[in-house]
Amino acid sequence: MVNKILQAIDAHDKIALFRHEYPDMDAIGSQLGFKTIIETQYPKKDVRAFGGMSEAASHFVNDMDHAQDDWFDGALAIILDTSNAARVDDQRYQLASASIRIDHHVPVEHFCDIEYIDEKATATCELLALGLDALHISIPKSAAQMLYSGLIADSIRFTIGTVRPETMKAAGYLIGQGVDVIQCEEDNFATNYSDYVYETKVREKATREGNAFVAIMEPEDYAPLTFSQAKEKVYVLSGIREITCWGLFTRMEDGIHYAASLRSKRKDVRQIATAFHGGGHVCAAGIKNLTREQVDEIVKQLKQLSLE
Repeated sequence: MVNKILQAIDAHDKIALFRHEYPDMDAIGSQLGFKTIIETQYPKKDVRAFGGMSEAASHFVNDMDHAQDDWFDGALAIILDTSNAARVDDQRYQLASASIRIDHHVPVEHFCDIEYIDEKATATCELLALGLDALHISIPKSAAQMLYSGLIADSIRFTIGTVRPETMKAAGYLIGQGVDVIQCEEDNFATNYSDYVYETKVREKATREGNAFVAIMEPEDYAPLTFSQAKEKVYVLSGIREITCWGLFTRMEDGIHYAASLRSKRKDVRQIATAFHGGGHVCAAGIKNLTREQVDEIVKQLKQLSLE
C-alpha cells in the first residue's frame, strides 16, 4: 500500500492535502507534516494544504493554502484522518484527478481511489511515521514535530487502550528525527488563562450519571473561547478512578444544536455515536448536530454503558 501511495505521488505534479472539519491535532499534524515531507522529497511539485484555519493549525502556519477550482485539474488529493466524505473540510477534493485516503478511523465508507486504513492505529500520524520509518526516510524536524504532536494528542500521551507497540515505534522514529518533546508537550497540553477558567467551569457543571461523567456547555459558558476550542476540552472530565465513560456536549455555532465528544477507558462509546450518525473509535467518538432531547438520551445511554 505504501508503494502505491508513493507511485501516485510520483505521477502527479500537483498535490492537494485535506483533512476533516473542526480539525484536531492529529488531522493538522498529519496534513501539514506530510505536506512538508512531500515538499522536501519533491521540491518541484506544487503541494498545498486546504481547509479552514484552526487554533491547532496556527501553531505551525499563518494561513492555509488557497487555489482556484481549475487548479485541482490533474492534481492528486490526499485526505488524512477523515472517516467519511461529508467530513472533508473543502469538498473540492472531488475535483482532483485521483485521490488517496490515509486514516485510522473504523471504516464507514470508501470514497477515494487508494485507501490506507488501519483502525488499530492510535493516530493517522502514527501510520505516516511507520510508513516513513519502513522506507528509511529522513524528514525535517518541523515535520517530525507536527507528526509527534498529532500522535501524543490522539493517544493522550500514550495512555489510551489503542496504544500498541507500533505506536511507540512510530514515536521512536519521530524522536530520532529531532523532535523537541518538551515543545510538543507545551503545544498540546499547556493552557492559558481563558482555557483554565473554562476547564474549571466544565468541571463545575459536570454531573455524575452512574459511572459516567457528563457536562453540557452553552456559548455563554465558553466565551471568549470559540466553539471549536471549547469542544476539545473533553479531556477535562477524564482521570477519575470511578468513572469509566465521559462526555462533553457543546452548543454549536448555530445556537441550536450540540456536538458530543464521547470518551471511555475501555468501553465502546462508538456504538452510541453511530446510532446518532456520528463515528470515531471504540474509546473516542463524536457526534454533531444533536438536539437537546438527543443529548439527554445519549447521557442515559452513557450511564447504562458505564454500569455494564
